[in-house]
Amino acid sequence: MAVPKKRTTRGAQGQRRSHDALKHPNLITVNGMTITRRLKKAAELGLLKLTKKA
Repeated sequence: MAVPKKRTTRGAQGQRRSHDALKHPNLITVNGMTITRRLKKAAELGLLKLTKKA
């Protein structure tokens, strides 16, 4: 089993984990509805049914 030769410092550990954070989706407004940018084209073409959440 592999064992590290030196302890990983908190700074190095934080720099490595900084890339693991979840990114928030890009949100835009189409016809008064907030959707992700990925679904924008589908909404404009009418391929996506937008319903308002109550």
